[in-house]
Amino acid sequence: MQKAIDHIKIDGIRMFLSQYGWTETEPLRNGSVLQFVSPDGNNAVHFPLDKTLRDYYEVVEYSLKNIALSLNIPIQTLVNRLLNPFYDILKWRMVDYDGKVPFFSMINELAKIKKILAVSCLDILSPAKFHTKIYTKAVNDNMQGYSIGQSEHGSYILNVLCPLDNYQLYMYKDVDVDEMPLKRKINMCLLKNVNQIQKDLLEGNVNKVDEDVDMGKYSVNFLDAIGDVCTEDTGTKVNIIMDWCDAVQLPPCFDYSNVLFDTSYKRVINDIADKYRPKTAENHQKTFYGKIEAISAKPELLDREYVTIKIATIGDDNKKITVNAKLDYRLFYDKIERAFKKSENIKLSGILQDVAGRKWINEGMLEILE
Repeated sequence: MQKAIDHIKIDGIRMFLSQYGWTETEPLRNGSVLQFVSPDGNNAVHFPLDKTLRDYYEVVEYSLKNIALSLNIPIQTLVNRLLNPFYDILKWRMVDYDGKVPFFSMINELAKIKKILAVSCLDILSPAKFHTKIYTKAVNDNMQGYSIGQSEHGSYILNVLCPLDNYQLYMYKDVDVDEMPLKRKINMCLLKNVNQIQKDLLEGNVNKVDEDVDMGKYSVNFLDAIGDVCTEDTGTKVNIIMDWCDAVQLPPCFDYSNVLFDTSYKRVINDIADKYRPKTAENHQKTFYGKIEAISAKPELLDREYVTIKIATIGDDNKKITVNAKLDYRLFYDKIERAFKKSENIKLSGILQDVAGRKWINEGMLEILE
């Protein structure tokens, strides 16, 4: 707690308390201790300005606990809000883990968070029934602003900090949704759409969700992201709780602040997504950039008509993939050997085929990137 207190600014405390109706009264001890009184006048908290005082941390911690108790929120929630006053905080709560979260499960959770935020962003920036590429430059630029905040004590909550860019333009005044910071619009889109989809399915209104996808209200990618969160095999549920930044007001008609992903809808969501998912295009021109991981060819030199390589590259979802290629031995072997030995970057292009789940380029072209 002491480390957190060191990073809390008194202006942040003053602003936060004013939002909840607390009043700053006359300071104590010749102005060295600030005093705030609750709206009902029954509670007062004190914040010394001099950190060298012997009981500085005890007084501040006691005051923070009083505020949290008065607002009926956990002390860590209050601390997170004071540390991040101009952020929406998306609380990704993992339910049903028994005592610990496996390492790879946590990595998977972070990937799910990244994907559902990225797709929500893309649905706002470029609405479409299906996005062939999720992590566009605009999406990646927006994702750069997110960070993971301090976890809440005794829980399995990932606090995703969503900074509200140019928040000064929106403070304490009504604004249209279209004018709000992008990350606020993403959070609203995420909460509203997941709630609406699950509400429609709960009421047996599968056709409504189907029609909304057909009209482009939800993208196939968004349904895929929901399906990824609703992992039935682990038995773990995910609950999103949104701690909205009060400085940027929500529209009066918007009342979504949490959602529990229901795994029982995973199959029907996947079925709807598959219905509108474009068929995989085959035999199309494709270019990849990466490094050669392996080389193979026939053992006898005179029999070597082709050389086969495997390259490591990055796919459209920003994840590592491998691509196999069969190239003319006489034309490309010298380049391939050099690039492999020196670990040089190469450009591979040609007609892409999917063979038994593996990506292949036959009789393609290869260049070494200088």
